[in-house]
Amino acid sequence: MFFILVLAYNSTAIAGILTISTQTTVRVQDGRLFIAAKVQNTGNVPAYDVQACVVAVGRRLRGPVKPLLGVNETDTFHFETSLSGTKKGRYPLTVIVDFHDANDYPFSAVSGTTFQYGENANSDLLCLAHDLIMDKKGGLRCEIKNPGFGSKNIRATLALPKELSTPQPQIDFRIPSRGEINQVFQINNFSALPGAIYPVFCYFEYNSGNMHHTAVARSVVKIRKKENWFRRTRRFWIAVAAVLGLSLFLYQFKRKFVSV
Repeated sequence: MFFILVLAYNSTAIAGILTISTQTTVRVQDGRLFIAAKVQNTGNVPAYDVQACVVAVGRRLRGPVKPLLGVNETDTFHFETSLSGTKKGRYPLTVIVDFHDANDYPFSAVSGTTFQYGENANSDLLCLAHDLIMDKKGGLRCEIKNPGFGSKNIRATLALPKELSTPQPQIDFRIPSRGEINQVFQINNFSALPGAIYPVFCYFEYNSGNMHHTAVARSVVKIRKKENWFRRTRRFWIAVAAVLGLSLFLYQFKRKFVSV
């Protein structure tokens, strides 16, 4: 699993690109889950107070804080937890990396995947999450299709970075046999900066007999860059210039016609 968060920003103290990439490997052995989250700073400015957190099987595991992750520097965070009492099947796994820039402004990056426990269980769902460009608010639309011949009770869970929020991170619904549903998650911009690009993930889970199934859909949320006043009103000024140009042409044409 390999995902990247890119933040391009300009402040009074620092200007550059802060890019954090995450590569995660998962291993299940003797009823325990082992996770290694490799975090790399591929931008051109340092990242500070870097900490990885893992969410899996209802547990949240936090790693130690690394004070500084320099340009092109890599660190790996290791996690371990028990899977006792967990059904066989496939489950979601989310890695959240928290960090700061040189101005102590907080950022986070999210990556998501699934892991198999006991026995593999392929999901009988087709899921697609559409990319979103937003300012303060937006709706992330997910398309879910059930090609199977039995209805399913689905729990949809949205994994977001801390800069974004949603009033309803989990939604339960039932999808009929051979049915299709469009599910929209409302997303609010809590502290994301203009120009930031965030991968987000939505998990669709259901049980079938004694097996647990998970499908995952990935989307990208882009925060629209702010434009200056002239660019925002450029259509008005183009129209004004066109009217003035036409008026000048008519005036010159009238003068020439009168003189003749």
